[in-house]
Amino acid sequence: MKIKSVYIDGLHNAVSKTYEFGDIVYIFGNNGIGKSTILQAIQFALLGYIPGTSKTKEAILRHSPKGKIVVKLELISDLYDATPQIVTLERAISKSGTQLHTVPGDFYINEILQDLELPIFNFNDFVGQTANKLKEYFIKHILPTANGSLDWDQILSDSIADCNFEDRDAIIKYGMSLVEDIDGEILDQVVKANAKFKEEQSFNKSEMQRLQNTIDSLIYYDDYVGPTNLQELNAKITAISLLRDQVFKYDSVIAATKSTSEELNRLRSEIESFGGKEVFDKVNAELPILQKQYNDLMESIQTKQNALAALRAADTASSAIIQSDGICPYTKVACKSIKDKIEELRNESVERKAHNATLSVEIDGDIAKSKEISAMVSAHQKAVDHFRQLWDRITTLESTMGELPAKPDTDKDLITLDRELEMLNQSRTKLEANIRYNETIENITKLKYEAELQGNALSCWVKKTDTNGLQTTIMATPFEELATTMTGYIQQMYGTDSLKAHFNIESKANSFSFGLIRDGVYIPYDLLSSGEKCLYTLALMICIVNNNASPLKVMLLDDAFDHLDSTAIENTFATLKNVSGIQFIFAGVQKCENAADIVLKV
Repeated sequence: MKIKSVYIDGLHNAVSKTYEFGDIVYIFGNNGIGKSTILQAIQFALLGYIPGTSKTKEAILRHSPKGKIVVKLELISDLYDATPQIVTLERAISKSGTQLHTVPGDFYINEILQDLELPIFNFNDFVGQTANKLKEYFIKHILPTANGSLDWDQILSDSIADCNFEDRDAIIKYGMSLVEDIDGEILDQVVKANAKFKEEQSFNKSEMQRLQNTIDSLIYYDDYVGPTNLQELNAKITAISLLRDQVFKYDSVIAATKSTSEELNRLRSEIESFGGKEVFDKVNAELPILQKQYNDLMESIQTKQNALAALRAADTASSAIIQSDGICPYTKVACKSIKDKIEELRNESVERKAHNATLSVEIDGDIAKSKEISAMVSAHQKAVDHFRQLWDRITTLESTMGELPAKPDTDKDLITLDRELEMLNQSRTKLEANIRYNETIENITKLKYEAELQGNALSCWVKKTDTNGLQTTIMATPFEELATTMTGYIQQMYGTDSLKAHFNIESKANSFSFGLIRDGVYIPYDLLSSGEKCLYTLALMICIVNNNASPLKVMLLDDAFDHLDSTAIENTFATLKNVSGIQFIFAGVQKCENAADIVLKV
């Protein structure tokens, strides 16, 4: 698969521009003419963003004066058919969003994006990574697969050869349990094993911390000098607790009995203060007599009040006749029969008034006496009720007075027993903590020791399987093969056999580097001349693209030949023409007149 053409509208100053491509294309033009725009358009069409800038919509649209970018890429593809066909990939972005349209519609762009971006579009960023990161990337993404097989039992055993393990077989068995399910090519196995060892190492550290936290949470009383037999101590606490309960119950009964006796004495004294039971009997006998006297008196008062009312009624009736002086109220004429009766009525009225006065005096006297008797009844009743309450309370209290319990067989009081119990419980707390500490610390110390052994082994295995360990050993031959292939390209492009590609792959952290051997002297990449860097990069990227999983074998390089002389450029194009399967799209300000058949002037 290769790129046939690109249509650009709205990216930088490009307006409806179309460019056709062959197998090798060199885009030539002055600075600012739009060379980089063409390369960026291809990147945007494939990736959806422009490498080296933010992937946000706002950042991409900063490259467009129009506020909208449309790029259409035509690809010649044989992915789905032996006969090459044209596949169109059109991507547009504006403030309203991003659109992707492909023809045919079932074309799946992710199939051509496998490992496409790094390092092809960001080589400077790529070489700027740490040595370990670079080495890891070469091993995982650039080098061809290493052949061979792995003897994990031997690898694990050799890794801990310098460690002192009492039970090496158990440690090896533990390590084998971590890698027994790992499969795939040998490098993939080592990478997976390294990840597994690191994961287990992280768990191991957490477990070690958990065990240490458990140890830290335990309490041991160094100053404890009490009983050492917990069973005997518990029995003693139980015995004293029972004795303490007996003393408490006995003291409570004694206190209650004393309180009851004191209350009985008080009640009996109160009864005696009233004269005793004889006075009660006398008052109790007088009470019904007084009540009868009161009732009889009240009945007599009522009878006299009725008689007084009758006299007053009769007096009222005769009063009208007496006052009429015998004159008839109807005829207004003196009536002899009435007049004769008036004197008699006057005499009767005098008698009634006298009788009335006598009854009134008697009634007042009876009422006064009734109040006196009523007060006596009330006093007698109150005395009787109070006496009965006292007597009932005495009877109740006497019924509660039983035999005193036997005195516990001890002279210690509650305070003393409570203090002894408190001291014994404190001793039990400390003894239990010390017993628990001794039992737990022995088990945890054993677990911690085992975890430490496993941690030591894991550290060895992680180091053995990391980028600077077994991975380097396995990939030594692929590194050599890569260096040999690159050397062929570099020598052709430079026209000399004094230069050789070289990879420094020592099994040391951050020791990895790559560069050229010039006349027998190793020169790291960052110390190469500009022309050497250019040709080294080109040779490396040819190898990278060849090993890439993407079906789109394309190389994009901006300012590719600006640091090469005409001979190097001529040799380079001659070399590239012999490289099959890769499409080269370069840009620069060099005229490259000796490559006129592949120059696209902008």
